[in-house]
Amino acid sequence: MKIYNWEGEALKMHDVFLPDEQQRSAGMMAWLRSLPGPVWMTMKGKDDSRHRIVVTLLHGNEPSGLRAIWELFSCPPACAVTTHFCIANVDAALEQPEFSFRHLDDKPDLNRCFGRPGNCLSYHLARDIEERIQALTPEAVVDLHNTSGSSPSFAVSLSDDSEHKAIASLFTERFLHTSVHLGALMELSSPELPIVTIECGGVNDNTSDITALDGLQRFLTKVNIRRARPKVNLDVLHNPVRVKLVPGSTICYHSRQVGGVDLIMAKDVDKHNFGLLKAGTQIGWLGEAKLNCLSVTNGGQQCSVSDYFKCQKGKLVLKKDSQLFMITTNPKIAIEDCLFYLVPDKSE
Repeated sequence: MKIYNWEGEALKMHDVFLPDEQQRSAGMMAWLRSLPGPVWMTMKGKDDSRHRIVVTLLHGNEPSGLRAIWELFSCPPACAVTTHFCIANVDAALEQPEFSFRHLDDKPDLNRCFGRPGNCLSYHLARDIEERIQALTPEAVVDLHNTSGSSPSFAVSLSDDSEHKAIASLFTERFLHTSVHLGALMELSSPELPIVTIECGGVNDNTSDITALDGLQRFLTKVNIRRARPKVNLDVLHNPVRVKLVPGSTICYHSRQVGGVDLIMAKDVDKHNFGLLKAGTQIGWLGEAKLNCLSVTNGGQQCSVSDYFKCQKGKLVLKKDSQLFMITTNPKIAIEDCLFYLVPDKSE
């Protein structure tokens, strides 16, 4: 990939070899520190005429994909087709303390820069990733992530056709079909180029690295990845709404009401990820602004907050039976990105 200076000038592209024995002996972090920046690596497959792509570390605080790739380097599988690995946001991952920063403070979120105009490093890098993907014409792309709160694994896609579901089922039993457009890599997906985001689980969950590794083993070795039927009965959720804080609002995570804060969420609110919550369930407390501190959107369209929540004696309460997911317990991410996604239960 190209590395850019602050004026946006292209400096150098880095295609690197797979780690050699000496690098593997030194360990993953030493190898990561040795990289010249974002890199591409290639693992030859039995069929070199076809290509697949694995992208990871678009967010510097989501390491499960990187750890899984590192494990594969130690004992490479017999790849069905030639597979390329993109390790993207190396600088953010190495910022101390390591794997703590989604992106550097002086750069925008890389996974909000795809398909959007911009002239800083992150936008240039996103365009470079897109150009490389388009040039390779891969038969499938997976983008590996972690959620910031504790969560089971799930896939996210703009399409719920059989091909996207088949790719997702190599990693998880849960599939989220969304119309939300944020500038994420998966939004470049098309029938000819299926791209699926895999949320391997919470960044601190022990099973997340295993989910990434086992899924990659299947992704790399399966011969006919796009014509296959999903291996599992996917639990499919459609068209989630995105719940955000209104700009300028404040948040904290606590076990009780806190004065002077617009929204207080329970410290363990992420325990509700993918659980079905009944109408009337309290998920937090509200300050003086009440529901006015919240914003709900569906595919870019503004929704009425009162259709989903109510303020009941200062408590934030669900108005409908709902499933919540991608719940964060990181206040920085809650302010910059979103609080969580929500799908009302259709069986009511």
